[in-house]
Amino acid sequence: MALCLKQVFAKDKTFRPRKRFEPGTQRFELYKKAQASLKSGLDLRSVVRLPPGESIDDWIAVHVVDFFNRINLIYGTMAEHCSETSCPVMAGGPRYEYRWQDERQYRRPAKLSAPRYMALLMDWIEGLINDEDVFPTRVGVPFPKNFQQVCTKILTRLFRVFVHVYIHHFDSILSMGAEAHVNTCYKHFYYFIQEFSLVDQRELEPLGDDRADLSLSPDLDVAAYQMDHLNTAELGEGPLGACG
Repeated sequence: MALCLKQVFAKDKTFRPRKRFEPGTQRFELYKKAQASLKSGLDLRSVVRLPPGESIDDWIAVHVVDFFNRINLIYGTMAEHCSETSCPVMAGGPRYEYRWQDERQYRRPAKLSAPRYMALLMDWIEGLINDEDVFPTRVGVPFPKNFQQVCTKILTRLFRVFVHVYIHHFDSILSMGAEAHVNTCYKHFYYFIQEFSLVDQRELEPLGDDRADLSLSPDLDVAAYQMDHLNTAELGEGPLGACG
């Protein structure tokens, strides 16, 4: 039987998820609704659909934070196998190479090692989801007009983590017995971005359609997948911890 991610994720490893929702807020209620749907065993295509009467921006915000936490956890399970030596370039096989660009240190696309790229990526996302001007948490404060564009960029870069893990490190996931959980997280992520057209189809080419059509392993308990996250990121408001 596949292990729960909490069983294979050592607490002293890098990239421990920390982002949480404050009880009593609309975002917290949406998060609970999304998790309840996931735990109910509904088809993942149905789980990602916007609930009637809910704000699409709130729904996207909840999922962006949740996927950040989950993908943080996945990368954390095999981060020790992703080194400057083993992965001198952030790539997805021989055909795809990802370069980093930001508004501070790397104003031009830079060729970086995979661990360096991952560290910058997680820091960058942390900064965005903790920025009240981008991800407002106060009641009555609207999302910025470019909110979905920002989320598209976040999700596009998070997809690249899946690409790197599947192509370069999936043997590590297999050795830890976490394949079913990683596959389920990927399917959940894939159906969400497809439902709301949040990632350009060209970005999905490295994994093709085969990975998106993965069947759940017979021994996978979707509820356990959901509970793994609750056990690694307690609900309650608090700032993100620094990566390291």
